[in-house]
Amino acid sequence: MQPTKIYVLPHTHWDREWYAPFEEFLSRLVEMMDGLIQILDSEPRFEHFHLDGQAAMIEDYLAERPERTEDVRRLARAGRISVGPWFTQMDEFLVSGESLIRNLEWGLARARDVAGRAPPAGYLPDQFGHIGQMPQILRNAGIGKAVVWRGVPAAIDKSAFWWEAPDGSRVLAEYLVFGYSVGWWLSQAKDAQELSAQLTRAVEQLGPISQRDRLLITVGSDHQGPAVKLPALLDEVAGSGGPKAEFGSLADYLEAPDPQDAPAWRGELRSAARAHLLPGVYSNRVSQKTERARVEALVERYAEPLSALVPDVRWPAEELDEAWRLLLWNGAHDSVCGCSVDAVAAAVDGRLARAREIAQNVIDGALGALAAQVGSRGRLYFNPSPFERNGIPGLGWVVRDETGGIAETPVELRAFTGRIQLGGRTLRFIDEEDVGDLYNFCPEEGAVPVEPSSLVVREGAIRMRFPGVQIRLRAFLRSGDPFIRLEGWIGNQRPDHRLRLHVGLRSQAGGSTAVSPFELVDRPVTSEGGTEIPSPTWPARGAVMSGGVAILAPGVFEYEVHQGVELAVTLLRCVGTISRQQIATRGWAAGPDIATPDAQMVGVTQFALGIYPGAEREGLLPAWERFALPILEAEAPGGGPLPDSGSLLQVSGAQLSSVRKVDGKVEVRIWNPSAEPLAARVDDHDLTLHPARIETIRLH
Repeated sequence: MQPTKIYVLPHTHWDREWYAPFEEFLSRLVEMMDGLIQILDSEPRFEHFHLDGQAAMIEDYLAERPERTEDVRRLARAGRISVGPWFTQMDEFLVSGESLIRNLEWGLARARDVAGRAPPAGYLPDQFGHIGQMPQILRNAGIGKAVVWRGVPAAIDKSAFWWEAPDGSRVLAEYLVFGYSVGWWLSQAKDAQELSAQLTRAVEQLGPISQRDRLLITVGSDHQGPAVKLPALLDEVAGSGGPKAEFGSLADYLEAPDPQDAPAWRGELRSAARAHLLPGVYSNRVSQKTERARVEALVERYAEPLSALVPDVRWPAEELDEAWRLLLWNGAHDSVCGCSVDAVAAAVDGRLARAREIAQNVIDGALGALAAQVGSRGRLYFNPSPFERNGIPGLGWVVRDETGGIAETPVELRAFTGRIQLGGRTLRFIDEEDVGDLYNFCPEEGAVPVEPSSLVVREGAIRMRFPGVQIRLRAFLRSGDPFIRLEGWIGNQRPDHRLRLHVGLRSQAGGSTAVSPFELVDRPVTSEGGTEIPSPTWPARGAVMSGGVAILAPGVFEYEVHQGVELAVTLLRCVGTISRQQIATRGWAAGPDIATPDAQMVGVTQFALGIYPGAEREGLLPAWERFALPILEAEAPGGGPLPDSGSLLQVSGAQLSSVRKVDGKVEVRIWNPSAEPLAARVDDHDLTLHPARIETIRLH
């Protein structure tokens, strides 16, 4: 189709923190926004500026410039600047599904408050791949379109495609084939002749892949403000017979009829066909990935449900909002991905610590209130899962005497020829040199992965050594668990290497099943390559299964199906820069070459894993809950009106995502991890949960 309209979309892509701390980027944001307001008010031809789809930019700015609140509201309601739909531009694989929904809720709420309306599309310009359930998340929020860049496979060769979630929900995705900076050179044009040449070049790039009667040229890049001369130069180009382009918003561009020949893609987008996927972000700074998941669980599965369900407990709205704000800030892709300078990593640690403190205070108060309401004196145990665990009802409690805890039994570890025998499986620890960076693993040319130089069993624990690395490991079994727990610590004094645990499979495997937000996703051995080599490593959110064996972890971890006979899990990846300018596994730089000595992970790192032989798909998520969501305990003084055992809420037949209060009513979110319909029940609500569906039920 020959385009008849050319829309120019001035924009900025704004990382809150990355190669500099938040405070430095904040000062630049204030300067940029001050200038933007001045330009929009003085130049009516500068019709629109796109603020990267994240409302946190406006919140951050107004925290420094509260006197500009009405200016921002006026311009947003006039359609001159965009607001939302996201709060921050988060990574989709390193945060929980609930975090993604809350991020969208916060962004949409601010969009409606500031701009008076919701944006037309889920703008996702720089995420390092996309989860399969994103189309359903957008559709459930009333959004029918998306804008994406990284992760789109080579099979999609047009600028628009139907993106389908596993449940069949679909959105029309606008594909930024050449990235969000395709029109950056237009902003640098010094005169009309140069601008005309750059417009012509952009049209030649975009025209052959467009299915519409219009083209979208995004003019901007990272931390860039508006090009002041652009309106006058566009008029001059049009007046001299050059390409005619006009300012337009995403809404203007997307209001055209849907293309009739759009291809379709179902599921997650994890291809490096035309843009870096950067899979190494799931294995750098591993301690942060674990702590992120643990704090999310404290908020989502303990603090909110207890506060919403325990009788006579105040809903701590302010406290939980603060915890969520910290988690959403930390969920921004350059923050949660660990691919920033060390000062940013330290700030992420600080926010996580504060969010943990808030969540724990809320939990202590609500659990204490529950313990004070039971009739018998003793030890109260609370089960956060919707199913019974160790005699404790789902989402319920039991009061027992002091000896009624959950028993632990040591599991024998046997060492032989550099390997470990555990529960019928063979374990290997493998270390190899890594000359990559925070974005990509890269083996050193000619280097050979090595096994430990010593491995001994002492006092029921395994102790092993590599050059500059010591590891101590113990194994045990808790009553009722179908898996063996591994706990250990790594003392690391060596830079530039990757340490992995390899677990032998029960049968040859040609792929894996991994937990992802709101999905159990089946994957091949490697992802599609292009600007990077095909990657054999993938992210799993707490659990992965292959060849009849599953590995469980508290949070997101990196795994590989190694030669079809082992599951390899990265325990530590130590690198010293944001981005090297050239490595064998990636075609070109992914960021600046700035030293990150803290990312070498020198010191002690703890880890916890579950080894689950005989795993089946249906048992994967319940096993993860048993592994990662501990039973809570509190002292019960006795004398209250509640029985010694009971449930706060009945949930069956579905996976639980959240229980909270919204507008004074209890809201429960559940989802179906299977490809078959499920009969689910929430309190006294019966429903059929269709395959891969996410449902939200509002109770009393």
